[in-house]
Amino acid sequence: MNGLVNWEALRRQRFAMLRDPKTPNVDWNAMAEMYDGMAKLEKGFTQKQVDAMGITENDTVVDIGCGPGRLTVPMAHKAKSVTCVDAYEKMLERCVRNAKNAGLENVKPLSQNWLDEDAVDKIGKHDIAVASRSVGMFDIIKLNQLATKYVFVMSFANAPSLREIQLDFLEGITDIPPFQSRPDDRLFDYNLTFNMVYDMGANPSVVVLDDGFEAYYTSREEAYEALRFVGEILPKHEERYRANVDRYLDILEDGRVHLLRQTKTYVMWWKPCEIIL
Repeated sequence: MNGLVNWEALRRQRFAMLRDPKTPNVDWNAMAEMYDGMAKLEKGFTQKQVDAMGITENDTVVDIGCGPGRLTVPMAHKAKSVTCVDAYEKMLERCVRNAKNAGLENVKPLSQNWLDEDAVDKIGKHDIAVASRSVGMFDIIKLNQLATKYVFVMSFANAPSLREIQLDFLEGITDIPPFQSRPDDRLFDYNLTFNMVYDMGANPSVVVLDDGFEAYYTSREEAYEALRFVGEILPKHEERYRANVDRYLDILEDGRVHLLRQTKTYVMWWKPCEIIL
């Protein structure tokens, strides 16, 4: 179905704008520990996202670009089974480990590159297909082919991302420049995906939920140690690292130290049968 606006072209242009040609390709295996640590800080908020998905005990789910299992694990507590798909072995290993530690036996790991032409055939049909902050979101038509009941996509809703928050802790320590907000950020947010899916014939639903990275510690020292997964902290950068962390710590009346970095996440879904190709 052709709409009045080419939302797909705008969406692809937005992704192109976000890429820095001077930045080398990310080694996602090397990022596994950091993403796992951030996912654990986000656990409480992630549960609210999964609760909004309406997954039942009869549903089979596939998680494209599962990473360390941020969504896979809580979805598996609700679903009949979850197939966690990732092309990077360290990410998949973390996901399997987290599922095992949660006492789950219905998580099926699949090492698969989503960009392969035969990815859909190798992954197979599931009741629900999910792509969150992953490469699976870049090809809606392909993702749609995996689901019979619902397709879910989710990411940050015009709000700080995981990577932005990680780099805040490393400000003045890493050579990677901090993210710079753009005045047109809201114009290129989840509305692009929503309108594209709508123009394809579906009637997508969307909710925007409070999200964040939160933890409680017994002391500042415990917080400094617990957060070292964000990146390499050389001795010469220790003082700056601690100052970065201190910006986001509060001392509660009971003496505990509270970390909270707030953001927002959208959860969008539609019925795959409504997509008109």
